[in-house]
Amino acid sequence: MTTRPIPIDDREQISRAQILRAAGIVFLKEGFERTSVDMIAAVAHMSKQSLYAFYPNKLALFEAAVRREVGGSRHRDAVAECDQDIAATLRRYAERLFADFTDPTNFGLFRANIAAANHVPALAADLHAWRLAGSRPLGDYLERQVAAGRIVPCDALAMAIRFGGLVVGGSRLFFGYPAPAPDDRDALANTAIRLFLHGYAGAATAAERPDDIEPAPDLAPDLANIFAPPALEGTAALRLSPAKLAALVEAATAEFIDQGYRGANVERIAAAVHASKATIYRQFGNKEKLLRYAIQQDIHVAGQAALPTDAGPDLDAAITGLARAAMDEHLHPRNIRMHRLLIQEADLLPDLARRFHAGREARLGLALTAVLRHHARPAPSASDIAAFHVLATYAVRFFTDDTPVDPAVRDRYAAECARLFLHGLATGG
Repeated sequence: MTTRPIPIDDREQISRAQILRAAGIVFLKEGFERTSVDMIAAVAHMSKQSLYAFYPNKLALFEAAVRREVGGSRHRDAVAECDQDIAATLRRYAERLFADFTDPTNFGLFRANIAAANHVPALAADLHAWRLAGSRPLGDYLERQVAAGRIVPCDALAMAIRFGGLVVGGSRLFFGYPAPAPDDRDALANTAIRLFLHGYAGAATAAERPDDIEPAPDLAPDLANIFAPPALEGTAALRLSPAKLAALVEAATAEFIDQGYRGANVERIAAAVHASKATIYRQFGNKEKLLRYAIQQDIHVAGQAALPTDAGPDLDAAITGLARAAMDEHLHPRNIRMHRLLIQEADLLPDLARRFHAGREARLGLALTAVLRHHARPAPSASDIAAFHVLATYAVRFFTDDTPVDPAVRDRYAAECARLFLHGLATGG
């Protein structure tokens, strides 16, 4: 019995599928920067030359592989409603959302989206739209609750996106934090639902607040540790003036932000400040230590400026003003690109990724605490602070979308943040 040969077109289709399966596995696990064509070829059991016969470079292979993974992933189905119990419905939705979010493929797709924002803007835009569409089922449910008079009129899809951000803790898991244990996950969902429906101001005094809310944290020690200046380990600094050292660190930061850790070139950094490559290595030891110093310096500098705490005559205006200031800082292009860098390198530098995220959150928490106390409100709990940070920065929304956000839209986002945080959406909340 003879075996019928496979037509050439079919063989090419099989080879292409084999390559894309392998590329999807590697890209989603390792991220764009850490992946090499050699790694993909090994998983595909093919030569590197065979891969290049179908895809001219890593970027083309990356885009094709990610689009294939998106095509194979599905969004959440319609929300399973629990009669008229909105809280129970949201809790069920939150459980499914968190499971989907931490699924390795979905988690990998987000990291891929981060890389795409830097390298393939068109792909990033498509992935961004795909992720936002996943909130449509909850948006449809919220629209029905508005029509029934159970929640206040609102942009239902925008509120669905914000609820999703609260449930997963915003960008926290992308910065080297482990996934929360079941009890912690339940507490996160409870905070999200409480704020989403009734807001922080749903209880007027500390005595009226739910028993499961932890006491307000003392942020001062955390801030002192988080924002400590970086320490120099080498001896070459003795021959560098403070201005020269500052210029070198700034050049290194720009190089890492633009090229990523693996693509960064120490010779380019040295040339930018008219220093030698040897001087950099004597000072910092290696490229990773230079990256660590640059990130620590960025964290230190961020901690030196206070956010405004007097932006309004009443509590709503003050919280809106604080949210707007936080968003303006967050949307600075350098800040967004630093977030992207640390998300991509969280496996390499998990301690600094966590410190970076914790610093942004704690600094905003200090300002939030001052505003609430000024207006004779209870100090926020750690969960309240984390939730406000998610709302004020709009969670992960702007990490992958480079579209400029004009002042009127920023005002609207800040007002949404204040409304949700202080009052929630439930009618009478």
